[in-house]
Amino acid sequence: MGSLDIKNKNLETNVGTLIIMNLQQETRNGYDISAEIKKLWAVEMELLKKLMEVCEKHHLKIWAEGGTLLGTIRHKGYIPWDDDIDMAMPREDYDKLQVIANDEFHYPYFFQTGYTDLFPYGMAKLRMEGTTAITAGSIPYEFHQGIFIDIFPLDTVPDDEMQLNRFIENIEVKRSEMKLYCNHVFSWTNPKYNWKIIKLKGKVNPQGFSNYFRAYDEFCKQFMNTTNKRVSLISWKWQPRYLREKEWYDNTIMLPFEDIMMPVPSGYNEILTIQFGDYMTPIQAPSMHGGIEIFDVEHSYKEVLPQIRKKHRWDNWNARKDWLLKIIHLHR
Repeated sequence: MGSLDIKNKNLETNVGTLIIMNLQQETRNGYDISAEIKKLWAVEMELLKKLMEVCEKHHLKIWAEGGTLLGTIRHKGYIPWDDDIDMAMPREDYDKLQVIANDEFHYPYFFQTGYTDLFPYGMAKLRMEGTTAITAGSIPYEFHQGIFIDIFPLDTVPDDEMQLNRFIENIEVKRSEMKLYCNHVFSWTNPKYNWKIIKLKGKVNPQGFSNYFRAYDEFCKQFMNTTNKRVSLISWKWQPRYLREKEWYDNTIMLPFEDIMMPVPSGYNEILTIQFGDYMTPIQAPSMHGGIEIFDVEHSYKEVLPQIRKKHRWDNWNARKDWLLKIIHLHR
């Protein structure tokens, strides 16, 4: 997990008091979990309960994914050093969730996708208004950065390996373009990079980002109604460990996770083995997004993010200055 800058002292926020689990510091598997991390978990659990309520109401399938699936099986709750919740849905149900999201998620909840925000990822996040969860990679972006849980679509992918490789290559090009477009920070030292952004904005702006994202979304799910046997988290990121057999999701098992019952796919053993190997042996590792740089349950990211950007600008300037001084010294 990344370094954490803790600002919160209690769980009284501008969206109310969230009390859903023991918020006291404790030790699990020899790992100390601070009261501050417990407060982050509490907000995430509130988001998860809302998401599960909506999915149950509309009969949508959803399962624990990644570290959350591992935590359910191995710890009956959070992995002690994890800091987020990951969920996955079949593409068909994920698309239904996107359609009903506007009616079901009201303040303080925000359902974030490329259709609702300048969000260049092929997945969704359910965010809590009035809070902050900034990752190192999200600092240059203008999208909503409240505390979140991740929701990944499971897309059907080609069975043929050559076709799969072409599919992956095309998706990665399109995804990198979206990330470049949504990044509002220009480079001080790389004019070619800046020119790429300018050209891309000229290409995207006439149609609007949501329409540009729609083309990406449609491309990712083009095999949805085929008889292909494998699914992946490919719209978010391609890695071989995210390639699964559809049949592993044929049935759902309910298992304890903290203070709720968590839905997990019946093929969880195969999924976890591919992703983690000997998954019952604990190894401290970062979450899927690499760790939260700063979280705050009391203040909105709109207050916090400008301060973080200012600090990073100074850090970058000092790094450039040191590099320049070294160059000057070498050429004396």
